[in-house]
Amino acid sequence: MRNKKGSASVFLVFILTAMVALTAVFIYAAKRAAVISYGDGILNLACRSALSEFNLELKDRYGLFAFEKTGEEVEAQIKEDLDYALQDRQEAHASRINVSFGQFSLADPENMKQQILDYMKFAIAEELLNRGKREESGEKKEDRTLRNRRIIDSLPSKPLRESSPGFAERIAEIKDQFKNMDQIFDQSKDTYLLDRYITLKFKNALNDQVDQATFFENEVEYILQGEYSNKKNQAEVRRGLVLFRSSFNAAYLYLDEEKRAQTLAAAELMTPGPPAVLTQAILIGTWALAEAENDARLLEKGKPVMLLKNKASWATDLDSVLKNLDQGCIDTGSKKGLSYEDYLMIFLHFESEPLKIARMMDLMQINMKGTFSKDFLLKNYHCGFRLKAELGGGERGYDARY
Repeated sequence: MRNKKGSASVFLVFILTAMVALTAVFIYAAKRAAVISYGDGILNLACRSALSEFNLELKDRYGLFAFEKTGEEVEAQIKEDLDYALQDRQEAHASRINVSFGQFSLADPENMKQQILDYMKFAIAEELLNRGKREESGEKKEDRTLRNRRIIDSLPSKPLRESSPGFAERIAEIKDQFKNMDQIFDQSKDTYLLDRYITLKFKNALNDQVDQATFFENEVEYILQGEYSNKKNQAEVRRGLVLFRSSFNAAYLYLDEEKRAQTLAAAELMTPGPPAVLTQAILIGTWALAEAENDARLLEKGKPVMLLKNKASWATDLDSVLKNLDQGCIDTGSKKGLSYEDYLMIFLHFESEPLKIARMMDLMQINMKGTFSKDFLLKNYHCGFRLKAELGGGERGYDARY
């Protein structure tokens, strides 16, 4: 009996010892998990703290979040934050901290695009797009030209410059691709958000009500044409606008029976017989171009111009065109149509996205050099970073971004 009781006691001691040991293991594992979790949370907070030191002018001016620091500077800041937060909990301290920027450069077109889209979605949600509509200033604009070779060579669009055709040369391509007006102004499309951002944040030939100083006055025209001269950008975009309007005007002249008959009658008087058909085509082209020039003048005065004309909105007459009379700007009083900024939106829609974003970045960099720092370069700014740290005996990785 005594042997049985002794055996039971020994057995219970073994069981109790095993349970205590198992409990100790669970306690140690729980403590380790808690330490890692705590250290992980502190590391995340340290990363957010590093991101809080963004360039305030870049944010206020363009709605972009980015900071300028080296990897060593970010590492030192994170270590300092960890030392302060974990001074009483050294077991939760991370070691071997490494920061890299890799794919987080603000000069990366994809990162720039994403930041712009995030800003525009916020602006639409907060109804910021309709506040403070910009008006035509009426001031004479300076014919400024960028000549500083060091600045030109550092522009993000420089590698694309040689392969980019001029704006007026692309008008025929734009006309061929133009199918649906609704798609161009669809707020759910990324292309619309990018284009609307351009008209919101950059000046154009009619609207220059941007709060901060800029190098170019015709900034949207620069994005379309890419010349380093204010005057050239405006002249080339205007030429392209006239060509674009001319194609729609010619289409209307062919569709309108009365005007088509006028041109045919004039052609038969000038070149009777079969050649009259070719002469009529020349007359229609000339008349459409004269009307397009008047359209450009109306747009420059802030008046709307319909994409496809009707009798009420047609301004010029064939006799004046044949006599080469300049009647100035003829205003039919039509209130329907597209504004100059609407036409810019159409042209931006068909601009190559990489080129469009690169030229946007050109303007940001040039303007920030003038108002913030002469050494400002977008490639030195980051919208996030990759952090690797050893925590609890294992390596952990963190992607921190705005």
